[in-house]
Order: sequence, then C-alpha cells, then structure tokens
Amino acid sequence: MLENGDLLLRYLERLGVEYVFGVPGGSIEPFYDALARSERRGGIRTITARHETGAAFMAEGYARETGKIGVCCSTAGPGATNLLTGVASAYSDGIPILVITAQTALDKFGQGSLQETSCTGIHTVEMFARCTRYNTLVSHPAQLETKLLQAVSHAMSNQPGPAHLGIPLDVMRHRIPDNVKDQTLHAFINHEVAPNQSSVQSLLRELDAASKVTLVLGEGAAEASDMLVALAESRNWLMVTTPRGKGLIDSFHPLYRGVFGFAGHDSATDALKVENAERVVAIGTALDEVSTCGWDPTTILSDRLIHISSNPTHLSRSTIARLVVLGSPKLLFERLANDLNTDAAGKFRRPALIDDRLPKNTRFDEPDKCFERSGRIKSQALMSYMSRICPSDTRVLMDTGNSFLWGIHYWNVHRPDGIPPERNNFSIGLGFAAMGWAIGTSIGMATANRQHPVVCFTGDGSYLMSGQELTIALQENLNVLMLVLNDASLGMVSHGQKLSGGEQVATRLPGVDFAMMARALGVESYRVETMAQLVDLDIPGILSRPGPCLIDILVDGDQVPPLGSRMKVLTSSIQTDK
Repeated sequence: MLENGDLLLRYLERLGVEYVFGVPGGSIEPFYDALARSERRGGIRTITARHETGAAFMAEGYARETGKIGVCCSTAGPGATNLLTGVASAYSDGIPILVITAQTALDKFGQGSLQETSCTGIHTVEMFARCTRYNTLVSHPAQLETKLLQAVSHAMSNQPGPAHLGIPLDVMRHRIPDNVKDQTLHAFINHEVAPNQSSVQSLLRELDAASKVTLVLGEGAAEASDMLVALAESRNWLMVTTPRGKGLIDSFHPLYRGVFGFAGHDSATDALKVENAERVVAIGTALDEVSTCGWDPTTILSDRLIHISSNPTHLSRSTIARLVVLGSPKLLFERLANDLNTDAAGKFRRPALIDDRLPKNTRFDEPDKCFERSGRIKSQALMSYMSRICPSDTRVLMDTGNSFLWGIHYWNVHRPDGIPPERNNFSIGLGFAAMGWAIGTSIGMATANRQHPVVCFTGDGSYLMSGQELTIALQENLNVLMLVLNDASLGMVSHGQKLSGGEQVATRLPGVDFAMMARALGVESYRVETMAQLVDLDIPGILSRPGPCLIDILVDGDQVPPLGSRMKVLTSSIQTDK
C-alpha cells in the first residue's frame, strides 16, 4: 500500500521535479516519510532549509533555473506562517511554486491541537489567499489528486505564481492501493496564447507607420528576445529593458540604451521620449512602479504605447495604450517576421575579448567610479569588475537593498553567441523586494543546476537575516559565491532617509566580520577592503570548483546608489510635463 504523500510525489516526478525544499515537523511527518521512501529509490529528494522563508525562496530559485514548478513545504503553525514572505515574493514576481503546508488531523480541528492552523484556529489557508493563484484545504483524501492537478495548472498558467495546498495529517497519511492509476497531466502544459489576427494586423500597421520606435523588453519577452533584437537591428530601432528584463540584451549592443525604471539609466529614459520614439512597444512587462520609473507619464505611459503580453494581469494596467495585444510575444513576432523583413539571425556579434570599457551607448550616473581603485571599495567598481571577470554562464542574483540598485545600474550583461533566448542569467526579486531573497534563491538555483556557478550579491543586513542558508550550499557542495556588501548599515534605508530629509535612525549595524563567520561554518572565505585585494583573488578559479565561498567586501558606505525614481515616489515629487 502507498500513502497519499507517495501519490503526490509520483505526480511531481512526472513533472520533472527533483527536490522539495522545506523544514520537517510533526504534522508534515507523513509527507517526509514519503520523501524518505522516494530518496531511497532514487526519486525526489528533500533539501532542509534553515527557515521556511528560505525554503520558499529556494523553490523560487529552482523554478527560475529550470522552468519547472518549484516545491516547498512546511509543518503546521509557525512553519506555515514562516513560508508566507517567500510565497508572497514568488506571487509578486509571477514564479510558479507549489506550496504544501500541513494541518492537524481533521478530527482534531477546533480542539486546540498543538500548532493548530485550521479554520477554527490560526487560519493559514485564509492567510495564503491573497498571495497565491490557487489556494485550498484538502479536506478529504479523494480530493488530493484533483486539487493537485488544479494547483499545478494554476501555478504554470499564463498568470503564473504560487499555488497552496493545506493538507491535514490524516489526509496525507491515507493509504491507497499500489496500483492506483494516475490521472492525466495534459492540463499542466502551458499552452501559448496566439494573438488574434485583428491585433496582428493592427500592430503591423502601427509599426509600418513609425520610423522611430523603441522596444521595451520586460521579463515576459524572454522567449522572443532574439527575434526582438533582430527586429531592432533590421529597422534600426532602439532597445531598453525593464529592471526585470535586464539580462535579455547584451549590454554592449549598439542599439541598447540600458535599463528604464528603478535604478535605471538616463539614456534609456531619453530613448523613450517622444522625439526618439513615435511608438513605444513594451513587451512582457506589468507597467508597475519599477518598470515605469515611478509611473513617469513622459516615457512609457503615453498614447504612444503598444503593450504586448501573454499575461492578462500585465495588460490590465494599459489604460492609456493605443494598442494592447494579448498573446505570446514569441508567436506574435514569428508571424510578423516576414512582413517586417526581420533577419532572425541578427547582426550583432559580441567580441571574443572583453575589455574594461563601459557600454558607450548607456549613460551611467558616475562612470568614473567604475574604475576607481583607491580607498574603500566603490560598489560601482565592484559591479563593473565582477561583471567583466565572471564566466558568461554565471547565474547572478542581486539581493534587496543597495545590492539590486548597484546591480541594475552597473552590472554589464554579456550574452555569448548561442545562448537560448529565454535564458536570463541576471535575477532580481523586485516585486515584493524581500531582504534575503537572493540568498535562498541562489541556493535553489545552484541545487537545480550544478553545472554553472551562482554568484549572490547581498548586503550585511540581508545576510544577518538569512545567511544561515549558506550551510545548505556547504552540505550539498554547491558552487555558490556569496558576496556580502558590508557597510555596517541598512544602506538603502539610510540613504533614503538622507535623500528624503528624514530622521537618521535605526539603520546602523555592528561591524561584523562575515568572513570569520563563514570560516566558523566551514566555508571558504575572504575579507577584502580594497579593489587591489579583490583583484588579487582568483575569482574565476573560485567559480570553477564545487563548494561555496564567501567574500566579505568592505564597501564605501558614503557612495549614494541610484535611488532617484524611488525617491520621487516616496516623496510624491514626480513632475508632469505640460
């Protein structure tokens, strides 16, 4: 006889899932029993996080790396509530994860069981309602298969995100025959939505009528990025990316003008002004604060906008657009390729040798700082240098805080020839912007694909919250390089207070030696105070071997990160051109 936990894992195996990230406990024990049986037969393994939020971040990293659904689990009570931040993060960024939380046995609901989270106790199913695409209590053993199928279908849909199953202990333990027949998995296939013919023709007329067009690539443009670059090259159109779309275009492409939006570049803003763009074509972006430079009405948000996405949620914000197209960008531009005379092969070829230049068509806030070697390490120089020396297959994550501000603005993307168009090696968790996101997510990525190095930039505040997850990289011998930007401060908050005229309060941190902490954990580590010391480290060598490494980087905390658009929103100072 099997148990429902075994049945659940059997379905997940058919979906290609290899790991479940979580923390065990009493009410989830039947599922861990099934995981133990699975591991013995060479099936799905469990990875034990140090905190359930980290488990959710790891599931997100696994999903981002593989394109499969990530899976995390927790016991009842605090295990479930600890998951919430990580689940909300995946929801905000549209990442498909399956969240399994335990409940006490059904016959004990309402009786004050230890860690009870039923509808008569701390109601965790209700808590997950607003940060999931599908959310349900499996209240009878016969419901498990159907609700699992529905959960994964919602998670992997064109509006992707987390799906949550609350499963009572006795339902998970329910025994089923060994020869039970699994239901079909056809519902899990994410069918691409083809745009209707009327929209295609309208788009073609709009593009044919315009001589100056700027393409804006968001995260949803990934699978069509090669076609979009080829289209821009054939028409001499400019290109920018949103912060989440950074990584889809080589930073040195002559038609690329940088990132528009949060921590972006003035050159990208200029590329979207009316004098440079009769039409602005935004592909696969949600038009939220971070991708519109705080809802700036002079750039994307105007009647010049053409908005294309397969995600209806993205398009719901396009109230000002002259044309909205629902459908797969890949299918859309495949249909338009002949009409627009697009050379799908493209013209731009990255030079074989990478020198220390900055992209000449992107305007950086402080370009000279990218080459400064004196004094404490400048984050501008750190990002520029690391982006130059890391192998092109390195997965790079920027954590919430100064890290993602510096990374969005100063990290230069190198896309080698032959890279799949959907492959984006630059990741940020910008929707919910949870501190510590990159730490857990980098572990999940490295677990999913052990052939490529993972580099995680995080701050000292984030590391003090979630740095214990590094011990998983040690246990699993994962190739993760953790760089801690150490300025003894909650840097982004501190600079925000200064720029807004607020009180300077509650941002100082102790001067921690994170390299010493890492050595105590058994992790290779270094502490560097100058760029010369960083350059002396063999970073490519570190990234070429398995096992984690931490570099404690004492950065110059006086350097002000590119916070401009965020400060405009926080201080309500956006000026509308008349």
